[in-house]
Amino acid sequence: MTELLSRTVDIADHDDVYEFMLEQRITDGLPLVPPTRERVERMLSATRCSPAEIIGRIPPNYADATVEKIAVNAVAAGAKPEYLPAIIAAVRAASAGRFPLHGVVASTDGISPMLIVNGPIREQIGMNWGLNALGQGNRANMTIGRALRLVLRNIGGAREGEIDQTILGGAHKFTLTFAEHEDASPWPPLHVEFGYAPDDSVVTLLPVIGGPRLCIDEYSRSARALVGSLAMGFQRIFSPNGQIGPSMLVVSPEHAHVFRHDGWSKADIREALMELTALPIRERLVSAEVGGGVTDTALAHSGLGPDELDRPMSKVAHPSHILIAVAGATAGKRTGIYPGIVGRMDPEHMGDFVPVSEKIDPL
Repeated sequence: MTELLSRTVDIADHDDVYEFMLEQRITDGLPLVPPTRERVERMLSATRCSPAEIIGRIPPNYADATVEKIAVNAVAAGAKPEYLPAIIAAVRAASAGRFPLHGVVASTDGISPMLIVNGPIREQIGMNWGLNALGQGNRANMTIGRALRLVLRNIGGAREGEIDQTILGGAHKFTLTFAEHEDASPWPPLHVEFGYAPDDSVVTLLPVIGGPRLCIDEYSRSARALVGSLAMGFQRIFSPNGQIGPSMLVVSPEHAHVFRHDGWSKADIREALMELTALPIRERLVSAEVGGGVTDTALAHSGLGPDELDRPMSKVAHPSHILIAVAGATAGKRTGIYPGIVGRMDPEHMGDFVPVSEKIDPL
């Protein structure tokens, strides 16, 4: 029997355990699976880590996320034990210091982590990368991200109405996890792009505001025309005339085929998007007609003066801020744009952004 350190709470026979957990505000608003000792021990059997090992400290409370506490929340989320290595890796990536976790959980914008899974574990645990990959219906996709959100809530203290002051929110704050459709991609998988081996299993995190802004283009037969459609959809996200931070394009297999046919790389797509979303700075400024744009304060912070207002400014500050992955089904030409948080505009830091990835321990 595994030695557990968490205290147990006994529920009277006449009490409803599901209602009790809702009343304790440990849920995301949906019923949880009761994390009994037996279920937590079964969950922990899927990792070689000690239950007492601290994976990270979770803001805003900066409480220790031990393997045991992560397992408790994974059970509550409805995850199967074989999902636990991916959940642990996601918590490690979120809390290691490079992911802006405190800003994510405290933002008024409704920011939440998007989780992308690559490598053999996708098939081993039955993840979905095809039909409705970013929607409901697949247990692994739904509960891995939900477990991370419960860790942020129950260990870190990111509860709505307290530290979480989101203005609108969205369904992405329950969970937003999917596996990349590696076989349909004309490019190396996302984790290989980030330096991992093809047979590594990896989770990648990106903070997104919501999404998707869906680009439906059934007619473009060339990569250039398709990027033109994507650029028009991308241009008005967030503050209409302003810039936006690192964002994810989830390209469907049929859109990916257009890029494959023309031999376009991800770098080609990024270069074209930078070109096609570029406007003179003066056209991106806040004005009496359009309040959503670049402010004088932002210009001063970036070191841009009045004599540089004819310089072109793209929707993102740097090509590396455009992430591209493939997922979804055929029988429809779609690309989902998931906008990220606003990045720094100053040239010294434009290329600093790197997605936060973590290798998943083998099952």
